[in-house]
Amino acid sequence: MASNDSPLKSEQILDELKSRQRNKEIVDVEMERVKVVIFKSGANRYAFYGGDVREILPSCEISWVPGLPDYLPGLINVRGDIESVVDIRYFLGEDKRERFTGLIAMAVKDDFRTGVLIDSIEDVVDIPQATVKPPLATLDGASRELVTGNFDYDGISISLLDIGKLATLIRL
Repeated sequence: MASNDSPLKSEQILDELKSRQRNKEIVDVEMERVKVVIFKSGANRYAFYGGDVREILPSCEISWVPGLPDYLPGLINVRGDIESVVDIRYFLGEDKRERFTGLIAMAVKDDFRTGVLIDSIEDVVDIPQATVKPPLATLDGASRELVTGNFDYDGISISLLDIGKLATLIRL
């Protein structure tokens, strides 16, 4: 029989576990995060990188200019600066608007600046960069060229659009 002076086996195990816990290195891993602006266009939700959106403007008068392509409904005046406006629906394969009543996201990427017509802002959030997955293989048409990845937000798959790719499409 064991003497009363020796610790119980269960106490030895608990002491060993406590010792391991104290000796365990704690590594604080902070996942790289990226800010995104989630918006609605038609029946779908999309997102832009937050760094590419300078501001959100309320609906304003868009001046029509003859000879512009279908994806450019016109120009707007933003505090004295004349900016083009792009109808993102054209590139996403959605129905054309008869009359615009939504918001305008002022997008800036390198030397490209334009207003992008959107229906509404859903949210502005920081998401882990690792949660952005490659674009879905089922995408087709021009939307495939704009989408840089997908991520899940509140159980919904959101397509992340790249303003730089939009600039490339417009300049072609």
